[in-house]
Amino acid sequence: MVPLFSFKPGRKSNRFIRIFVFTKNLTMKKLFIILLCCLPTIFVSGGKVEKTFTFSSFSVKQMGQYQAIAFDNTLLAGLTGEPALPYHSIAIMLPPGEKAVAIELRCEQLTQIPGSYELYPQQYMQPLSKGPDGKFVKKEEVYKSNRSYPVTQTGKLINSYLNGFGFALSTFTPLICNPALKTAAYYKKVTVTITTASDLSATEALNNLTASASALNRVRMFAQNPEMMQLYPVKSAPVSGYQILIITPSQFQSGFQPLVDFYGSRGVSAEITTTEAIAGTSSGMDMQEKMRNYITSEYQTNGIEHVILGGDVAQIPYRGFYCYVISGSGYEDYNIPADLYYSALDGNWNTNGDSKWGEPGEDDLLPELSVGRMSFSDSQELANMVHKSVTYQTNPASWEMNKPYLVSEFLYDPPMTWGSDYLELLVDDHNDNGYFTHGIPSATNNITRLYDATGYNWSVGQLLAGINSGQSFIHHCGHSNATYMMRLNIWDITNENFAQVNGVANNYQLMYTHGCICGAFDEEDCIAERAITINNFLAGGIFNSRYGWFNQGETEGPSAHLHREFISAVYNPVPDSAITELGAAHTMSKIKTAPWIGLPGEFEPGAQRWCFYDCNVLGDPALKVWRNNPMVGATERKQAFSVTVSPNPCKDQLNIRLNLKNPVSCAVSLVNSLGQEVFSRSYNSIDNRETIYINVNSLLPGIYNCRIATADATVVEKVIVNR
Repeated sequence: MVPLFSFKPGRKSNRFIRIFVFTKNLTMKKLFIILLCCLPTIFVSGGKVEKTFTFSSFSVKQMGQYQAIAFDNTLLAGLTGEPALPYHSIAIMLPPGEKAVAIELRCEQLTQIPGSYELYPQQYMQPLSKGPDGKFVKKEEVYKSNRSYPVTQTGKLINSYLNGFGFALSTFTPLICNPALKTAAYYKKVTVTITTASDLSATEALNNLTASASALNRVRMFAQNPEMMQLYPVKSAPVSGYQILIITPSQFQSGFQPLVDFYGSRGVSAEITTTEAIAGTSSGMDMQEKMRNYITSEYQTNGIEHVILGGDVAQIPYRGFYCYVISGSGYEDYNIPADLYYSALDGNWNTNGDSKWGEPGEDDLLPELSVGRMSFSDSQELANMVHKSVTYQTNPASWEMNKPYLVSEFLYDPPMTWGSDYLELLVDDHNDNGYFTHGIPSATNNITRLYDATGYNWSVGQLLAGINSGQSFIHHCGHSNATYMMRLNIWDITNENFAQVNGVANNYQLMYTHGCICGAFDEEDCIAERAITINNFLAGGIFNSRYGWFNQGETEGPSAHLHREFISAVYNPVPDSAITELGAAHTMSKIKTAPWIGLPGEFEPGAQRWCFYDCNVLGDPALKVWRNNPMVGATERKQAFSVTVSPNPCKDQLNIRLNLKNPVSCAVSLVNSLGQEVFSRSYNSIDNRETIYINVNSLLPGIYNCRIATADATVVEKVIVNR
């Protein structure tokens, strides 16, 4: 397909200079006035933005007695029980201060497809926790109709704003059919026309324009007409900005200081603001709105890019979103825990003020920031999470950087549906199901697969052995609930079961799962929270606070779509286009998925919308995801002899014994969570009968790496200093 772009003015349009006044809420102190002059023509009273798509070759897939017709960059979708058609996404940038008010198609060069076609009926999407019901849905009245189908070739038109830039989001199909006659045809050329009009919300969105190079690159990558960016004003970089905002109660403020210091040592500024300060100074009807207003203020004033929500729901409240999905008797939830509320900053998510937050038309599908929740309930859990994030980034085992672990389960039958079919689309580049994604390069990665198959189900013992052997990132497609994930129960999430995933013998790991409800951080303690707050195992991950969803019998589904886009962001091979921060890659996955929420059957009764809401980052959103080799300056660890350290935790003195056959000379050091050496000493001819004594009275309480290096190898043990 070759897209073309044009912008047509309305009759009353004219060249002019527009003054934009950027104001902030009551907690903000600065007023920005940007004069736009000498710009290309900007139109006062509406205009038209056009984009042309061309279609040529198509493919036909046999699906039992039915067929499916597809083109490059089209995704099969439709209303449940009606013919599934190939839809193309629309992500057209609008002129500044304008919103889309109408969408039209001009279709040309109708071409008949030879043959007889009974197109596959679109089936219900299913939660991953639901068992098979054997139902097959087909609306016979539609298939007996002797009229052209569909009546409307476009999906819903959605206005959304990304870092101040306005977008029209939707979908369209070039295919038409006659269900009764079983004929099909397509248009070789389709021109999409978006009619625009001046709008207050679009003008207010300009407050969110940014000087961030990474954000502007993200906008450019998303827009199908990036040349429209030249019409927008250029935002000046803040004089004294910072990148990471941490929000937490005052009692936990000091616990985040090691993380602030670590990022500061890498040239990334972080600041801590307490919930008490926000409650006392920020405007809003409740704490959620006060926090969001404060985040918006800091984004607009200081250019923040990441937000860490420091605490579980008792400390950091969440906003519950509403969604309804037509599937069987229907699925409805008024309280989906969605930290998207704090990252997508346009509008207020509840225009009509009812009990349904995030209804269609009240939403903001293009988030400006990456947000992660470090969901701890006490200081020790916080210390564990901070230590994991810093250690993962500073002290990696290089031999594990390219070892993804793909874990899948049987999902559904009939039709037979395997999680492995979804996960395989994460490996290497793919254009399956109508969109292109970069994948994990199989040529340079040692990918381990643990897949259910016909007549075979993997065991928990196999899973734990694989995890403890050292993996970089676990990718899971299977059944879960609040206390169950990867066939593990919450009582299986112990330091003992993950003894080798301790940041020393093997790296801490990351995880992305399609599983239902395992990330329900509104529960007292869900299984994902347990996995990231214990001493060992996960440094962070992406989890669903409610259902994950899949399409039965297919390799496309709402959870899989987000997962593919996440991987594509991380493994993008184009220089300066890869997004390796955990939260930022997650944000990009939502941006890239947003147009598909306009699909027929998705706008209101939408499982893709549901996943869009309930998929959250648990952990540090600014954490750099390892893809291959460690960053410059990181310390590479070696596997070697064993060491006994005691007591651990220690208070006054640390005792070290080397388990060696022959005496050796060694160097012993203690390194804090910032990578700073706080103790160092060399010893001659130490054997296994001698003990090395280290006085730790002067050290601050915390987690330290004790390194014992000989001429042949190095061993690192984690040591906790407690008072």
